[in-house]
Amino acid sequence: MKIVSLAVPVLIALALAGTGGFSGVAEARALADTTLQRMMGQIRRDKFDHVLPRAMRDNGVDMWIHVIRDRNPDGLASELGGQSGVFVFTDRGQDRIERAILGHTDEALWEEDAYDILAGEEAFEGDAGWAHVIGEFVAARDPQRIAVNYSGINALADGISHTDYETLAGALGEKYAARIVSAEHVIGDFLAGIVVGQIALAGYFGLITTETIDEEFAKIEVGVTRLEQIDGNVFVRDPDGNENNNNDYVIQPGDIVTILNGTGEGLFVADLGGNGYALRDGETELPERVSRIWDHAMDVRDILRANIRIGPTAGETLETLIGKLEEAGYLYIDSDQYDPGLDPTKTQVHLDLHAQGRRDMDAPRISPLGGDWQRAMRIPLFHSFTLEYMVHMPVPEWGPGKHLYIAFHDGAIVTPRGIEFPYPPDPGMRIIR
Repeated sequence: MKIVSLAVPVLIALALAGTGGFSGVAEARALADTTLQRMMGQIRRDKFDHVLPRAMRDNGVDMWIHVIRDRNPDGLASELGGQSGVFVFTDRGQDRIERAILGHTDEALWEEDAYDILAGEEAFEGDAGWAHVIGEFVAARDPQRIAVNYSGINALADGISHTDYETLAGALGEKYAARIVSAEHVIGDFLAGIVVGQIALAGYFGLITTETIDEEFAKIEVGVTRLEQIDGNVFVRDPDGNENNNNDYVIQPGDIVTILNGTGEGLFVADLGGNGYALRDGETELPERVSRIWDHAMDVRDILRANIRIGPTAGETLETLIGKLEEAGYLYIDSDQYDPGLDPTKTQVHLDLHAQGRRDMDAPRISPLGGDWQRAMRIPLFHSFTLEYMVHMPVPEWGPGKHLYIAFHDGAIVTPRGIEFPYPPDPGMRIIR
């Protein structure tokens, strides 16, 4: 995947403005880094203000303690803003969750105003010096349920070491240690919650990805270009469902080529897919069967857009979508392989509508794939996800089991109005000449 820095638009802006205030690229990149840091700070504050209270209250948690040991990478470091420390979030009955860090963290947080309490000067390395402080801190707030970052289902929520857990439990004492529960659902809901700043990043990175996919399709020379020469996740399936993926396969006339690509930073990664058909000798436009599978795919897109809403769980949404697809005459399949045992006159559809934003957090997941906890999560406001689905259309004249295949990977947002696109979805079957 191509990773593009926010330095790029800053450099462009400087060039267009004709400013002479910067002597070179280094200064411009420094400005870009500062801008990125400020944007992350704003996203962090907005998530603390608007997402965190709901994440804690929906899960019946009064306090969330997240322990990050120095030099031990944690998946939530960028969201919380520090590489080490004991991060404590307390619901004290007001609109705003109290936020504290016990132990030194990134210097930027001291000026960011995202936290109410910042205590400590040394990096937290698991030393027991923090135990006395946190014991008194928790007792003063008397939480009934204390969520801690351990989990048996969500790797992102499983960051605390056994030693630090034992130290924490000892510091809290028997009374409060008995109130500890896993923070897995709080963390899942916190990460799944999207704020406007992240939507802005989705659109920005999505437009870059759109341009990238156009550039990659423009490289293709039928009979010459190998899949491995194209940037992204690139594949072709034959009429029997056999797939060539990013290998030395040379694109041939009659192939449907799918390119999936993504662009982003640690803040947000936006994905997109594109499809193209390589014309056969004598063809000047798409053959009827290719136009027909595209029409089926657009019909499926409309069904998905009309039936994904804020509130239901991902699992409930999946069942709704299956019913609507079958009402419309399609067959749902729970794996991305054509099933020759089903009605040979009907097009088959597979779904994997997973969360988008960070590669290691794909929940809520409207899909048969993944764990039950991912399907148990509710679709939140501004749920950012990949409208990923695959269409397998039988072609009876080619013989039993023969079919065409097309795949989609469009970025989408669930708003109160329904599904909206922060950047253009796959616009149509490209003709590769």
